[in-house]
Amino acid sequence: MKQAKVIILAGQSNAVGVGFVKYLPKYFDTEVCQKLTSPFEHIQISYVSHDIQSNGFVPTTINCTEETKDTFGPELGMAEYLSEASPDEDFFIVKCAFGGSDMFNGWRSPSSGVPYREELVAEPKKALVDPAYQFPGWCYNALVKRLRQSLDALKAAGLDPQIIGFCWMQGEADSAPPHAEPYIGRYECMLKDLKETFAPHFDGCHYADAGISEIWVDYEQMNTKKKAFADANGYSFVDTVGAGLTTRFEPEEEPDIYHYDAGSVMQLGRMFAQAILPSKKKEG
Repeated sequence: MKQAKVIILAGQSNAVGVGFVKYLPKYFDTEVCQKLTSPFEHIQISYVSHDIQSNGFVPTTINCTEETKDTFGPELGMAEYLSEASPDEDFFIVKCAFGGSDMFNGWRSPSSGVPYREELVAEPKKALVDPAYQFPGWCYNALVKRLRQSLDALKAAGLDPQIIGFCWMQGEADSAPPHAEPYIGRYECMLKDLKETFAPHFDGCHYADAGISEIWVDYEQMNTKKKAFADANGYSFVDTVGAGLTTRFEPEEEPDIYHYDAGSVMQLGRMFAQAILPSKKKEG
């Protein structure tokens, strides 16, 4: 049975991605922009966010985030890297990300005291807007539901799904007290519960955790915790600050300082892909 290589992309709004398509020409030439705005047929994605979700796997492309803003997320940089580093292989991205979501509440998993109940999976368009849908663990529940559906679809297609990467872009909403103190413990619980729930699909998975940007309160302490946890467990820490990712330039008329600029969204995706496929790291 042919193996299906699955990569999970999860977190809050910088995992959703607010890279504006109109700024891609600032960073890439015409040929590359054409490639980036065309579907990556061999890099499929199944996604759920606030405003939009796919009906199963579809080719990775722009607007896998919100319906109206003509934007893209880190999945585009991942697809661009994977298509060049492994042009003869298929990959399947499962993306579950919600702006403003936190580990303190939304991403909590059963091991941290919030039982999984599928009937409590939040409706993406209502989450973080209607308090009735803001129950503990709703983001984790949504990820479990989407991941289960995705793995089942791959199996039904005659494939053997193996999760080769878990990419985590989150922590902004938890950088300040009282959320910061229990953050790593609850993150560890979440990973433990995912691995146990979906064993043996996680065998051989590589974990990549991205640092948060300098705009956030106590970002240094959060990133120090994230890096220490990654180092202790043999995971990759994606150093977004050290790599110079920016949040202060776009949109030009009123910069959104909380979200990465288009070039940085692309770079974040490539850094994730390089972290989970280090043996196929692209030069340059």
